Amino acid sequence: MRNLYSIVLFLLVLSCMGLNRKLLQNEKLDFIEIQNNKRTYIVHYPKQWDGSPIPLLVALHGRFGSGSSMIKQTKLDLLADTKGFIVVFPDGFKRSWADGRGNTPADENQINDIAFIESMVKRLIAEGSVNPKKVFLVGHSNGGFMAQRIAAEKPELWKGVVSVAAQVSVFTLKRKSNLKTNPVSIGIIAGTDDPLVPFSGGYVRDGGEILSVNDSILRWKEWNLCNDILTTKVQTFQEGLSEIKIDFYRYEVCAENTKVGMIQLNGLGHSWPGETPMIPFIDQGKTTKVIDGSKLVWDFMESL
Repeated sequence: MRNLYSIVLFLLVLSCMGLNRKLLQNEKLDFIEIQNNKRTYIVHYPKQWDGSPIPLLVALHGRFGSGSSMIKQTKLDLLADTKGFIVVFPDGFKRSWADGRGNTPADENQINDIAFIESMVKRLIAEGSVNPKKVFLVGHSNGGFMAQRIAAEKPELWKGVVSVAAQVSVFTLKRKSNLKTNPVSIGIIAGTDDPLVPFSGGYVRDGGEILSVNDSILRWKEWNLCNDILTTKVQTFQEGLSEIKIDFYRYEVCAENTKVGMIQLNGLGHSWPGETPMIPFIDQGKTTKVIDGSKLVWDFMESL
Protein backbone atom coordinates (compact mmCIF):
# COMPACT_ATOMS: atom_id res chain seq x y z
CA MET A 1 0.00 0.00 0.00
CA ARG A 2 2.86 2.35 0.83
CA ASN A 3 4.43 1.76 -2.59
CA LEU A 4 1.11 2.44 -4.30
CA TYR A 5 0.75 5.69 -2.34
CA SER A 6 4.28 6.73 -3.33
CA ILE A 7 3.58 6.05 -7.01
CA VAL A 8 0.32 8.02 -6.92
CA LEU A 9 2.03 10.93 -5.15
CA PHE A 10 4.90 10.89 -7.66
CA LEU A 11 2.50 10.93 -10.63
CA LEU A 12 0.52 13.76 -9.03
CA VAL A 13 3.68 15.83 -8.57
CA LEU A 14 4.71 15.21 -12.19
CA SER A 15 1.28 16.28 -13.36
CA CYS A 16 1.43 19.45 -11.24
CA MET A 17 4.84 20.25 -12.68
CA GLY A 18 3.52 20.04 -16.23
CA LEU A 19 5.85 17.25 -17.34
CA ASN A 20 3.09 15.59 -19.36
CA ARG A 21 2.13 18.72 -21.31
CA LYS A 22 1.14 18.21 -24.96
CA LEU A 23 2.80 20.23 -27.71
CA LEU A 24 0.79 22.93 -29.46
CA GLN A 25 0.62 23.32 -33.24
CA ASN A 26 3.05 26.25 -33.12
CA GLU A 27 5.61 24.27 -31.09
CA LYS A 28 8.19 21.62 -31.83
CA LEU A 29 10.27 19.23 -29.78
CA ASP A 30 13.88 18.98 -30.96
CA PHE A 31 17.13 17.55 -29.64
CA ILE A 32 20.92 17.78 -29.87
CA GLU A 33 23.34 14.91 -29.24
CA ILE A 34 26.07 16.02 -26.83
CA GLN A 35 28.36 13.79 -24.72
CA ASN A 36 26.34 10.75 -25.85
CA ASN A 37 23.22 12.32 -24.34
CA LYS A 38 20.07 13.27 -26.23
CA ARG A 39 19.38 16.82 -25.02
CA THR A 40 15.82 17.90 -25.75
CA TYR A 41 14.14 21.29 -25.95
CA ILE A 42 10.73 22.74 -26.86
CA VAL A 43 10.54 25.67 -29.26
CA HIS A 44 7.45 27.88 -29.09
CA TYR A 45 6.83 30.14 -32.09
CA PRO A 46 4.39 33.05 -31.67
CA LYS A 47 0.97 32.39 -33.14
CA GLN A 48 0.97 35.48 -35.37
CA TRP A 49 4.36 35.20 -37.07
CA ASP A 50 5.30 35.82 -40.69
CA GLY A 51 8.50 33.78 -40.59
CA SER A 52 10.92 36.72 -40.52
CA PRO A 53 13.79 36.75 -37.96
CA ILE A 54 12.53 37.79 -34.53
CA PRO A 55 13.92 37.88 -30.96
CA LEU A 56 14.66 34.66 -29.09
CA LEU A 57 14.35 34.01 -25.36
CA VAL A 58 15.94 30.91 -23.82
CA ALA A 59 14.20 29.93 -20.56
CA LEU A 60 15.99 27.60 -18.12
CA HIS A 61 13.90 25.77 -15.52
CA GLY A 62 14.84 25.26 -11.90
CA ARG A 63 15.98 22.10 -10.12
CA PHE A 64 13.52 19.17 -10.53
CA GLY A 65 11.84 21.00 -13.40
CA SER A 66 11.71 20.53 -17.16
CA GLY A 67 11.05 22.57 -20.27
CA SER A 68 7.37 21.66 -20.00
CA SER A 69 7.14 22.66 -16.35
CA MET A 70 8.85 25.97 -17.16
CA ILE A 71 6.13 26.70 -19.71
CA LYS A 72 3.42 26.01 -17.15
CA GLN A 73 5.23 27.89 -14.41
CA THR A 74 6.03 31.09 -16.30
CA LYS A 75 3.45 31.26 -19.13
CA LEU A 76 6.23 32.74 -21.26
CA ASP A 77 4.60 31.03 -24.24
CA LEU A 78 1.56 33.29 -23.89
CA LEU A 79 3.75 36.36 -23.50
CA ALA A 80 5.69 35.33 -26.61
CA ASP A 81 2.42 35.21 -28.56
CA THR A 82 1.59 38.74 -27.42
CA LYS A 83 5.03 40.29 -27.81
CA GLY A 84 6.18 38.42 -30.91
CA PHE A 85 9.29 36.51 -29.88
CA ILE A 86 10.37 32.87 -29.99
CA VAL A 87 10.91 31.17 -26.65
CA VAL A 88 12.76 27.90 -26.22
CA PHE A 89 12.46 25.70 -23.14
CA PRO A 90 15.37 23.23 -22.85
CA ASP A 91 15.43 20.22 -20.54
CA GLY A 92 18.24 19.96 -18.03
CA PHE A 93 20.16 16.74 -17.42
CA LYS A 94 18.11 14.74 -14.90
CA ARG A 95 16.13 17.93 -14.24
CA SER A 96 19.22 19.94 -13.37
CA TRP A 97 21.88 22.24 -14.81
CA ALA A 98 25.66 22.18 -14.43
CA ASP A 99 25.88 25.69 -13.00
CA GLY A 100 29.23 24.94 -11.33
CA ARG A 101 28.20 24.77 -7.68
CA GLY A 102 28.86 21.02 -7.75
CA ASN A 103 25.87 19.23 -6.26
CA THR A 104 23.41 18.81 -9.13
CA PRO A 105 23.28 15.60 -11.20
CA ALA A 106 24.46 17.66 -14.19
CA ASP A 107 27.53 18.90 -12.28
CA GLU A 108 28.25 15.49 -10.80
CA ASN A 109 28.21 13.95 -14.29
CA GLN A 110 30.34 16.78 -15.74
CA ILE A 111 27.64 17.73 -18.24
CA ASN A 112 28.64 20.51 -20.63
CA ASP A 113 25.48 22.60 -20.49
CA ILE A 114 27.25 25.62 -21.95
CA ALA A 115 27.95 23.64 -25.13
CA PHE A 116 24.34 22.42 -25.21
CA ILE A 117 22.80 25.87 -24.82
CA GLU A 118 25.24 27.48 -27.25
CA SER A 119 24.61 24.78 -29.87
CA MET A 120 20.85 25.14 -29.48
CA VAL A 121 20.98 28.92 -29.93
CA LYS A 122 23.28 28.70 -32.95
CA ARG A 123 21.05 26.08 -34.57
CA LEU A 124 17.97 28.28 -34.19
CA ILE A 125 19.86 31.25 -35.64
CA ALA A 126 21.04 29.11 -38.56
CA GLU A 127 17.44 28.12 -39.29
CA GLY A 128 16.76 31.78 -40.08
CA SER A 129 13.96 32.29 -37.58
CA VAL A 130 15.98 34.25 -35.00
CA ASN A 131 17.45 37.75 -35.07
CA PRO A 132 21.02 37.07 -33.83
CA LYS A 133 21.25 40.57 -32.34
CA LYS A 134 18.26 39.95 -30.08
CA VAL A 135 18.95 36.73 -28.23
CA PHE A 136 18.05 36.71 -24.53
CA LEU A 137 18.38 34.29 -21.61
CA VAL A 138 16.44 33.85 -18.39
CA GLY A 139 16.75 31.19 -15.71
CA HIS A 140 15.03 30.38 -12.44
CA SER A 141 16.84 29.02 -9.37
CA ASN A 142 19.30 26.32 -10.60
CA GLY A 143 18.54 27.64 -14.10
CA GLY A 144 19.28 31.16 -12.85
CA PHE A 145 22.70 30.13 -11.56
CA MET A 146 23.27 28.49 -14.96
CA ALA A 147 22.26 31.75 -16.64
CA GLN A 148 24.76 33.68 -14.51
CA ARG A 149 27.49 31.18 -15.40
CA ILE A 150 26.91 31.27 -19.16
CA ALA A 151 26.58 35.07 -19.06
CA ALA A 152 30.06 35.19 -17.55
CA GLU A 153 31.58 32.61 -19.89
CA LYS A 154 29.72 33.26 -23.17
CA PRO A 155 28.47 36.88 -23.04
CA GLU A 156 28.73 37.28 -26.81
CA LEU A 157 25.69 35.04 -27.26
CA TRP A 158 23.29 37.35 -25.47
CA LYS A 159 21.70 40.78 -25.74
CA GLY A 160 20.56 40.40 -22.15
CA VAL A 161 20.45 37.85 -19.31
CA VAL A 162 18.13 37.74 -16.30
CA SER A 163 18.27 35.36 -13.35
CA VAL A 164 15.30 34.86 -11.04
CA ALA A 165 15.94 33.64 -7.48
CA ALA A 166 19.65 33.20 -8.25
CA GLN A 167 22.74 35.39 -8.20
CA VAL A 168 26.49 35.02 -8.76
CA SER A 169 27.98 31.87 -7.22
CA VAL A 170 31.53 31.74 -5.90
CA PHE A 171 32.27 29.27 -8.71
CA THR A 172 31.16 31.78 -11.36
CA LEU A 173 33.05 34.56 -9.59
CA LYS A 174 36.27 32.56 -9.81
CA ARG A 175 35.62 31.56 -13.42
CA LYS A 176 34.94 35.13 -14.42
CA SER A 177 38.15 36.38 -12.77
CA ASN A 178 40.13 34.12 -15.12
CA LEU A 179 38.30 35.20 -18.26
CA LYS A 180 38.53 38.31 -20.41
CA THR A 181 35.04 38.44 -21.86
CA ASN A 182 32.82 41.19 -23.24
CA PRO A 183 30.22 43.07 -21.19
CA VAL A 184 26.63 41.82 -21.24
CA SER A 185 23.44 43.32 -19.85
CA ILE A 186 22.38 41.58 -16.63
CA GLY A 187 19.27 41.67 -14.49
CA ILE A 188 18.65 39.90 -11.18
CA ILE A 189 15.14 39.42 -9.77
CA ALA A 190 15.24 38.30 -6.15
CA GLY A 191 12.95 37.98 -3.14
CA THR A 192 14.38 39.39 0.07
CA ASP A 193 12.87 36.50 2.11
CA ASP A 194 13.97 33.62 -0.11
CA PRO A 195 14.48 30.60 2.21
CA LEU A 196 16.40 28.56 -0.39
CA VAL A 197 18.73 31.10 -2.01
CA PRO A 198 19.65 33.69 0.65
CA PHE A 199 19.33 37.28 -0.54
CA SER A 200 22.30 38.13 1.70
CA GLY A 201 24.46 35.36 0.25
CA GLY A 202 26.11 32.39 1.96
CA TYR A 203 25.35 28.75 1.27
CA VAL A 204 22.45 27.40 -0.76
CA ARG A 205 20.52 24.39 0.50
CA ASP A 206 21.36 22.32 -2.59
CA GLY A 207 25.06 23.16 -2.33
CA GLY A 208 27.52 25.91 -3.14
CA GLU A 209 28.52 29.28 -1.78
CA ILE A 210 27.00 32.38 -3.37
CA LEU A 211 27.40 36.13 -3.22
CA SER A 212 24.63 38.35 -1.95
CA VAL A 213 22.34 39.94 -4.50
CA ASN A 214 23.85 43.36 -3.82
CA ASP A 215 27.42 42.05 -4.18
CA SER A 216 26.44 40.27 -7.40
CA ILE A 217 25.13 43.51 -8.85
CA LEU A 218 28.31 45.32 -7.85
CA ARG A 219 30.41 42.62 -9.50
CA TRP A 220 28.52 43.00 -12.77
CA LYS A 221 28.82 46.78 -12.45
CA GLU A 222 32.59 46.33 -12.24
CA TRP A 223 32.77 43.79 -15.07
CA ASN A 224 30.61 45.96 -17.34
CA LEU A 225 32.58 49.11 -16.50
CA CYS A 226 29.47 51.00 -15.40
CA ASN A 227 29.67 54.48 -13.93
CA ASP A 228 28.37 55.21 -10.44
CA ILE A 229 25.03 56.74 -11.44
CA LEU A 230 22.27 54.53 -10.05
CA THR A 231 18.65 55.04 -11.09
CA THR A 232 15.90 53.86 -8.76
CA LYS A 233 12.16 53.32 -8.95
CA VAL A 234 9.51 51.89 -6.62
CA GLN A 235 6.27 50.11 -7.49
CA THR A 236 3.63 48.96 -5.04
CA PHE A 237 0.97 46.29 -5.53
CA GLN A 238 -2.09 45.69 -3.39
CA GLU A 239 -2.78 42.06 -2.55
CA GLY A 240 -5.75 41.67 -0.25
CA LEU A 241 -5.13 43.78 2.83
CA SER A 242 -1.35 43.82 2.40
CA GLU A 243 0.94 45.77 0.13
CA ILE A 244 3.93 44.43 -1.80
CA LYS A 245 6.72 46.82 -2.72
CA ILE A 246 9.21 46.28 -5.54
CA ASP A 247 12.43 48.28 -5.73
CA PHE A 248 14.11 48.73 -9.10
CA TYR A 249 17.82 49.62 -9.25
CA ARG A 250 19.74 50.08 -12.47
CA TYR A 251 23.13 51.18 -13.75
CA GLU A 252 22.29 52.58 -17.16
CA VAL A 253 25.69 53.82 -18.35
CA CYS A 254 27.99 50.86 -18.90
CA ALA A 255 30.46 49.65 -21.53
CA GLU A 256 29.08 48.80 -24.99
CA ASN A 257 25.63 50.15 -24.03
CA THR A 258 25.02 47.39 -21.53
CA LYS A 259 22.95 47.75 -18.36
CA VAL A 260 22.97 46.16 -14.92
CA GLY A 261 19.74 46.01 -12.97
CA MET A 262 18.18 44.53 -9.85
CA ILE A 263 14.51 44.01 -9.13
CA GLN A 264 14.09 43.54 -5.38
CA LEU A 265 10.89 41.76 -4.36
CA ASN A 266 10.43 42.84 -0.76
CA GLY A 267 9.08 40.12 1.51
CA LEU A 268 8.78 37.52 -1.23
CA GLY A 269 10.43 34.12 -1.50
CA HIS A 270 11.87 31.75 -4.07
CA SER A 271 8.96 31.17 -6.44
CA TRP A 272 8.61 32.64 -9.91
CA PRO A 273 6.56 35.81 -9.19
CA GLY A 274 2.89 35.40 -9.99
CA GLU A 275 2.76 31.62 -10.26
CA THR A 276 2.09 28.70 -7.94
CA PRO A 277 5.29 26.90 -6.86
CA MET A 278 5.98 23.83 -9.01
CA ILE A 279 7.36 21.79 -6.11
CA PRO A 280 4.63 21.85 -3.43
CA PHE A 281 6.61 19.82 -0.85
CA ILE A 282 9.40 22.41 -0.49
CA ASP A 283 8.86 25.65 1.44
CA GLN A 284 9.73 28.46 -0.99
CA GLY A 285 8.58 31.38 1.13
CA LYS A 286 5.86 33.91 0.46
CA THR A 287 4.25 33.88 -2.97
CA THR A 288 2.13 36.42 -4.82
CA LYS A 289 -0.45 36.46 -7.60
CA VAL A 290 -0.38 40.19 -8.30
CA ILE A 291 3.14 40.44 -9.75
CA ASP A 292 3.87 39.04 -13.21
CA GLY A 293 7.45 37.74 -13.17
CA SER A 294 7.49 37.02 -16.90
CA LYS A 295 6.46 40.60 -17.67
CA LEU A 296 9.26 41.87 -15.39
CA VAL A 297 11.75 39.74 -17.31
CA TRP A 298 10.61 40.85 -20.75
CA ASP A 299 10.32 44.51 -19.73
CA PHE A 300 14.01 44.37 -18.82
CA MET A 301 14.89 42.71 -22.14
CA GLU A 302 12.87 45.22 -24.18
CA SER A 303 14.66 48.11 -22.46
CA LEU A 304 18.07 47.03 -23.75
